[in-house]
Amino acid sequence: MPILIDTVRIANFRSLRNVEVSLAPVTVLVGMNNSGKTSFLKALNLALGGDRRLVGQDDFFVEDDPAAKPPDRIVIDVRIVPVDGQSKRVGEFDESWLNTEFGGEIIGFDEGGRQYVAVRTTVQFENVRNEYVIERRPLADWGAFGKWQDTQVKPRVSTRFEQIPVFLMDAQRDIVSDLRNRTSYVGRLLAKVEMPPEAVREIEEQLKALNAGIVGSSEVLAHLQHALEELNQTVPSTGKGVEITPVSKKVRDITKGLDIQFQDSAASGFSLDYHGMGTRSWASLLTYQAYVSWLDKQAGKDGGKPYHPVLALEEPEAHLHPNAQRQVYHQLRGGIGQKIISTHSPYLAAQADLAELRHFHKDKAETAVAGLVTVDLTAEDQRKIRREVLHTRGELLFARAVVLFEGETEEQALPIFARAYWGREPFELGVCMIGVGGDGNYLPFLRVAKALQIPWYIFSDGESAANNAVETALTGIRLVLPHKSAIIVPGNNNIERQLVAEGYQGELKEAVIAFQKPSFKNEHHRAAKVREIKAWGDADLAQYLKSWKTKISPHWAEVISGLSGKRQFPTPIRQLLKQVSTDLRIPVETRDAR
Repeated sequence: MPILIDTVRIANFRSLRNVEVSLAPVTVLVGMNNSGKTSFLKALNLALGGDRRLVGQDDFFVEDDPAAKPPDRIVIDVRIVPVDGQSKRVGEFDESWLNTEFGGEIIGFDEGGRQYVAVRTTVQFENVRNEYVIERRPLADWGAFGKWQDTQVKPRVSTRFEQIPVFLMDAQRDIVSDLRNRTSYVGRLLAKVEMPPEAVREIEEQLKALNAGIVGSSEVLAHLQHALEELNQTVPSTGKGVEITPVSKKVRDITKGLDIQFQDSAASGFSLDYHGMGTRSWASLLTYQAYVSWLDKQAGKDGGKPYHPVLALEEPEAHLHPNAQRQVYHQLRGGIGQKIISTHSPYLAAQADLAELRHFHKDKAETAVAGLVTVDLTAEDQRKIRREVLHTRGELLFARAVVLFEGETEEQALPIFARAYWGREPFELGVCMIGVGGDGNYLPFLRVAKALQIPWYIFSDGESAANNAVETALTGIRLVLPHKSAIIVPGNNNIERQLVAEGYQGELKEAVIAFQKPSFKNEHHRAAKVREIKAWGDADLAQYLKSWKTKISPHWAEVISGLSGKRQFPTPIRQLLKQVSTDLRIPVETRDAR
């Protein structure tokens, strides 16, 4: 029967001030850079991994307030539970696990009588030894998260769980360097190459004949060997003396020069040295799988001992094109053991089950973690999230905030105003602007953003149908209008009528003229069209803007955002950008910074 590391709690490790993260057989960590994903992987490795690296002061959480007292210890609690073949929790560990380090007083029981094993790893500075000391103890209880650090440990110092190794792989993977590193996964696997003695003797005889044949067939090698034989006259030797061996003559050395060839066409095959970093990184991942599957096979031979490897993996998508990123996720998912994967790839994240996603984000210096709870979602709800959000707008998972709007007009215009307001592109600030493709499509995006604690905003026309759609979407996430994050164009207006109502007729007509300029046949035609446009009334102007809204919106956005003072931003657009700036503490570059 398998097991699962189902919960990890961390305090004071880097930006992980106080977090609890639930884990699945495959867990995918998403979020912006520097949000704590790598720190989580390293904390798990520190708690259970074989790498007992030195811990320094820089690994401790640092408060924003320089006067605050720094924490004196790092705490990492890990809970391990028995599960069935579908990874559902069951009541008891299999006997094979109880015969390992799990036996005896280390077993705990929850309120329902189900077994678990909980282990606490602490890191503290010890003055006598003048170094940071890492200690691991079993926990006496697994209490509520609110006061988890107060839980007492049992007196027994627990042993290392040899059957639950954690393998940390960072983003700098390269099969070529792995082949030269005896501590890499492929290096450790090659170190286990063994053959029966009779096979060794036979192969070494073949190698001896192969070397002799190569040297004998090459005039240059034969000449070189003859020249070097003079060493026999100056250096005493009771053996054969100089011997050129183009290939290793001993089986024990044969893996030292091992190379891997990859034939990507029928005509040619080359060493992986000559292939791109994507292929080399992917191959490195495959050698990990080869290593752990070999260890699993050996554990099965060794009295049927259980084995649960845990892969803590950074950016499996490194150097891979989108389709390969999707494929590598499925290859990883099919391997043995548990996987915790951090990624910046929307293509890879979209392959994960919704319940596997964990979103990491920063609140000042502190990391917070959230996940999607799918038990309250119908199959149709989940399908819409996958289809409309993850498969098409997966960049939302890595956003600092998301601005939602109905369609193409806002998608063209709002980024232009945002750039003028902030002095930078919105994506540079982590603000993702997304057209949901219709006023009835907000809900899947809101469900994802709210569940993952990604700040969200809606910018909507004020027409009754659009207003009702926003209200319905907010009801779906148990909110109501008015709401500070839902910016509605006032007066039942769409954005074009609102611009007319705010007196932007001159700027709008200027935008129309710029838009029509390529169609002017000559100067006489241009002058006539300019007179016609300038004579338009408000109704004519609004109707034209509505008819050409998706094409003309960048023109009027550029003209209006180029103004100065209060007129640089129409009222609802200023309201939106000001709200985002306030919530995210974004410095405002425009002169209208108030």
